[in-house]
Parts: sequence; C-alpha cells; structure tokens
Amino acid sequence: MSNRIILSEDSADCSRWQIPEVGGAASSVRKVVKKPTDKEIEVRRQKGYEEGFAKGKQEGVVAGQTNLTKQAQNLAKIAGQLSKPLAELDDDVVDELVSLAMTIAKHMVRREIKTNPGEIVAVVREAAALLPTTSRTIKIFLHPEDSALLKESLSISEQGIWQLVDDPALTRGGCRLVTESAQLDASIETRLAAVVAELMGGEREGDDSHAST
Repeated sequence: MSNRIILSEDSADCSRWQIPEVGGAASSVRKVVKKPTDKEIEVRRQKGYEEGFAKGKQEGVVAGQTNLTKQAQNLAKIAGQLSKPLAELDDDVVDELVSLAMTIAKHMVRREIKTNPGEIVAVVREAAALLPTTSRTIKIFLHPEDSALLKESLSISEQGIWQLVDDPALTRGGCRLVTESAQLDASIETRLAAVVAELMGGEREGDDSHAST
C-alpha cells in the first residue's frame, strides 16, 4: 500500500484546496415569471366559466332525471291501482278518485251553465216533476246566479207555484226543492254521489258474479 501522507518538505509543490461556494452561483439565478396578458386572462376566465357551466348543466340534468323518475314511478303506481277492480282499491285511493271526479264535474257544470244558461232550468223542471203533483207551493233553493237565470225563464204557471230562494252554499248547477210534504235534494254533490255509488255497486256485482262462477 502506498503512503498517502505528504511530508512537510514536499508541501511546497502543493496548493491549498478551497471548498467551492455552493450558494453563490445559485443565488444569482432569478426565475423570471411572465405576467399573463389580458387576452390570456380572458381565455382562462372563459374556460373556467364554460367548465363551471358544463358542470352545473350536468348536475341539473341529473336532478331533472331524478325528478322525472319519481314522477313516472308515482304515475305508474296510480295506473296500476286504476287497472285493478274498484273493490280491490284501498279506501284512501277510492276517496281520492271520488273527490277528483266531483271536482272535475263541478268545473264542467259551471262552464256548461255559463255557455248554456238554460241547463239549470232543465235541472229544476226535471226535479220538480219528481214531486207529488198535489204540491201547491214549491220552494226552490238555488245558487244566487242560478236563481237569477231561472227567474227569466219561468212560465206563468211556474211563477204561481215556484218560490225561488237564494242559497250561496249550493254549488251552481244544483238545487234543493221543498214542499209541504216532501223534499228533494238535487244538488251537484248528491247527484254525483249517486252516480259513483251506482258505479261502485255495478263493479261489486260484477266481482260477485265472477266469484260465483
């Protein structure tokens, strides 16, 4: 192994080694950051707006699809219930259907009377014909607007027998007749209830006949 130790008499030919300064050169280097131009700023802003708009639109589509799905499920449930015989429907469903039918019918009657005022006259005369012929006086309770229409259409004989009484509680298109010996409820609600009862009765009779066979 060679001797790596340098003797003092040989040191004249040697120079002192200095540790280089590491941070000096690096500190002189400055990173130049380029300031974006107005056009670049506008491009970035527009890009951010478009990305945000696209994200919001996608979220809106998803939310809308979810809402439509729920509505479709509800409609499918109602359709499924309607496809069943009335006797198998829940009481709550039947009540809702009856209420809906009566509401629709009331609107239709009101519109019919507006376009054809003579309709209420026909209703009253039909109801009066069901009363005993011996009745000398008939009190007819009507909605005030229907009462005004009926007054214009009374015949002389009817004017002597019929007494019109305004009743704001009655739905337009219906009436209530009272004599000395009888009463007749021809209100919209009563007439519709009779129709519904007939339909329900017919449905039950159909179910019973199928069950017996």
